[in-house]
Amino acid sequence: MILRHLASRNRDGLRLIDLVDALQLEQPTVHRMLKSLVAESLVMQDPQNKRYFLGRSMYELGLAASQRFDFRSLCSPILSNLARQTGDTVFLTSRSGDESVCLARHEGTSPVKVFTLALGDRRPLGAGASSMALLSAYPLAEIRQIIFSNAERLAEFGEPEPEDLFRRVEKAKRLGYSVRDLPHFEGIRAIGVPVFDFEAQPIAAISISTLTARLTGHGFDERLHLLREHADQIRKLTEPTSGG
Repeated sequence: MILRHLASRNRDGLRLIDLVDALQLEQPTVHRMLKSLVAESLVMQDPQNKRYFLGRSMYELGLAASQRFDFRSLCSPILSNLARQTGDTVFLTSRSGDESVCLARHEGTSPVKVFTLALGDRRPLGAGASSMALLSAYPLAEIRQIIFSNAERLAEFGEPEPEDLFRRVEKAKRLGYSVRDLPHFEGIRAIGVPVFDFEAQPIAAISISTLTARLTGHGFDERLHLLREHADQIRKLTEPTSGG
C-alpha cells in the first residue's frame, strides 16, 4: 500500500504524515516500514524536503517484470498504427487497484502534440477519457464504489461531484466510449474506448487526445471507428493459440 500511494504521487513525493493519513496507521509503524523500504532502495527520501519517492530498485524490478508481462510491447505496433492513421497522440491505459496507469504513449504526425499523460502517470479511475472508458467497463455497483472512494482525488483532477461523474461514466458504458474536454488544457478533447480480452473481461483502454476541432463531426466518427477497430486488434492478441 505504501508503494502504491507513492506511485500515485511520485512526481511531488509524499511526507510521512501524508502516508500516515492515507494508510490510517500509527506514525511509528509507517516510519518503521519506510525505513525498511529505504534500506532496500525500494523507496528514497529527498534529503532537502524529506519527502518520500519510489526508489531505484523499483525501476529495476519493473524492468525484470516487463520481460514476462510486457503488454505494452505487444500493443506497440497497433498503437503506432492508430497514431499514424489519426495523426493524433494515442494512449494505452491499464488498471492498478482503483487507479489507472499510462502504459504507452504514441505521437501522431499532427504539428500540435498533446501530452496529457506521461508514461507511468497514475490517475484515480474515472479521471480523463481513457480512465473513464476503462472504468465504464466494470459493473455499475463497482463503478459507484470506486468513484465515491476516489472522490477527493478525482476533484484534484478537475472531475465533477461523484453523482455527476457516475452519470457520465454510466453514459460512457451505454455508448461504449467516453469523451472528455480536458479541464486544464483549453481546446483539447479526448475520446477513449475500453479494451476487452477474448473472455470479454476489461484489460485496458485506448484513447486519443487532440484539438477539439479534430474531434467533431466526421473527424469524431472516423476516430471512434478507428479506436474500436484497434481495440479489437488488441483483443485478438489475447486469444489462445491453437496447439500443434
